[in-house]
Amino acid sequence: MSWAPFNSVINNHDVINDIKNKESYINKPDYTEEQLEELEFKIKNAYTSQDIISINYYHNHKSICINGTINKIDPVFKRININNTYINFFDIINIK
Repeated sequence: MSWAPFNSVINNHDVINDIKNKESYINKPDYTEEQLEELEFKIKNAYTSQDIISINYYHNHKSICINGTINKIDPVFKRININNTYINFFDIINIK
């Protein structure tokens, strides 16, 4: 057995990766009533015109970007379906 003085106690790579991941965490967006209305307007327009859009949304403390057309708007669960991915309406950060 070879001698590894500190690797056996703490795996440095895991600790460093964990710190980097936590530094890149973002907070879930909070919106005013006007901002929610603007998002709703953009979603409805993109759905009716079937335009390809880019949506940034919040998921597990990260911002994820997805491109495509909106397949479905689910008003009961307040979410949209884009490229077979369901996104909560309140997790949307930006629509382009």
